[in-house]
Amino acid sequence: MPSHNEYSTVSSSHRSTRRQASAAPASAAIAAACWGRDRSRNGAVRLWWTMAFAVAAWCLLSGVATAQKYETYQLDKRFESFKDPKKAGELERTVSQLKMARDLSNLNSRTPAMAKFYLEEYIPWKLTQKENLPELSKTIEELLKDLEGAQRMSSAGTRTLLAGTFVGMKKIAEGNYMPAARINAINALARLNSRPLDIAAGRPPLPLSYSYPVLFKLYADESENDGVRAAALHGMHHYVEFAFPAIKGDDRQALIDEMNELLAAQPPGSRNPEAHAYLQRFAVDILNTLRAPDDASLGTQLFSISTSEAQPDLIALYSASKLGGLDAGLQGKVDDPEEVTKQWSLRAFNAVESELARFASQTPPPASSPQPPNPITFLQKSETTRDRERSQRAGGRGSMAGGGAMDSSYGSMDQYGEMDMMGGSMDGSMMDSAYEGMDAYGGMDMMGSGGMMGMGMMPQAPPQPPEVSLSRRKLSFVLQQLLRGATGSPKGEIGETPGGLIAAVEEPQRAAVQEWVDSMLAVVEALNDKTLSDLELWTEALEGQRPALGALAGVDVGPIEDPDAIDTRPLLPLPGMGGPAPAELPGELPAGLPAEAATLPGLPATE
Repeated sequence: MPSHNEYSTVSSSHRSTRRQASAAPASAAIAAACWGRDRSRNGAVRLWWTMAFAVAAWCLLSGVATAQKYETYQLDKRFESFKDPKKAGELERTVSQLKMARDLSNLNSRTPAMAKFYLEEYIPWKLTQKENLPELSKTIEELLKDLEGAQRMSSAGTRTLLAGTFVGMKKIAEGNYMPAARINAINALARLNSRPLDIAAGRPPLPLSYSYPVLFKLYADESENDGVRAAALHGMHHYVEFAFPAIKGDDRQALIDEMNELLAAQPPGSRNPEAHAYLQRFAVDILNTLRAPDDASLGTQLFSISTSEAQPDLIALYSASKLGGLDAGLQGKVDDPEEVTKQWSLRAFNAVESELARFASQTPPPASSPQPPNPITFLQKSETTRDRERSQRAGGRGSMAGGGAMDSSYGSMDQYGEMDMMGGSMDGSMMDSAYEGMDAYGGMDMMGSGGMMGMGMMPQAPPQPPEVSLSRRKLSFVLQQLLRGATGSPKGEIGETPGGLIAAVEEPQRAAVQEWVDSMLAVVEALNDKTLSDLELWTEALEGQRPALGALAGVDVGPIEDPDAIDTRPLLPLPGMGGPAPAELPGELPAGLPAEAATLPGLPATE
């Protein structure tokens, strides 16, 4: 079982690693910064359990479909009494005692043994019972929290808690139990650390080395449930991110071979292509971390994936983005950058087309034509001018007397500064002359440009509807991934050591790549215009970018057809209806046709 200071030499080896540590993502440094924030850490925990819920649902549906029977962990008959929650509470208290212990000699001699039984026997029994399914995540999260607390306090019971948690989770992960229980156990194994996070020292956690062989075995077994394999791959990704220097020799090569196979494989028949692309993203990250500094094979693969029309956007755009982090060894790997930028432009064009199609599908159908008026209304007495004036005077007196109806006396002002006053209107230009200027959104500038009564009032951008904001974020993310793949920066800025496409072409071809980057930045600027404050303006902006993106992608862009538009083309005359004769009639008929064929149907024959 691992000791508290396992892999004490890994930290120094990690700091002295060759350029590999800088070519791959700076895992430890980045991780320390990220894990140093409580908010980010909580987000990471939520991501773990979101992943667990997703793959658990995936597995449960698969299990129901195949009518597969799952086992439950059996307690020894001597310990049946611990199935009672009150007796189980005694076991839980022993775990708390070990967590807080400074010296094991101060504890009851049975405490470590009871805690070991709780973690290695009782927990596997509890988590494999169907009635405890809603408590899976909560139970495991509490176990990991107790273990982490013991490690932070350097408790004397840390070794017992770590060993017991590992053994219990391993039993569940490798057994024929409910997929939900197995997946939660696999996620717990991946989160076990032999050395905890040290925020003060800026030191990331070091995953438990005993967990990795279990995870690799579960992933490599193709007969395993797809959800179980996905959870194991997720755990391997986490382990490689924080402990890649510890993976050496045959283990390292076996992992590289598995990830290359996954990256090149087509989705199996039982797996959704989007789910397959999601798993391939883990393979890209693992290969990027383990690759040698001068190894350009991954870059070649990523160019191939990102430019293949058969690949889903999920992996194609991700591959393009990861190219931005590669520089060494890419020189001269791309002969024709235009082919790459053309395919990347097609991804952006299709993303815009997808958004326009989505908005079009949400547009309600046009209102049906109104019904004709009821004939009885023609028999009713119409309101005279005197009656209308009387009702208006009565309404005006009622409004002023009530004191609450300001609209009738002062009008109403909408969000664009237009005021309706006493039946008339005052637009922005009239307000300018009266109040030293009011902008288009109701911001009044009085006493010069210094703001109202000396208080500066900066013009505010109009509020963005949720559908516009979400659509902008989606398209911006697509464009940022492409720009990062081209220059190494999501903003399209070329640094001192450029990465991605511009680093993979020869010097004379970089101008063409820069021209494409400038064109994409123009699209980004147009879509980030904050004055696009409603869905109509946003869709117009998207339609305005179609020609530019279509030209970059080599797509002939035509106008979007309106299915409700009326066809105004002239109708051709029907035969025999006296329409104009053709400008020219054939002088001679083909051989074998009768002479009567020279006449048009419905017209008199020529004599």
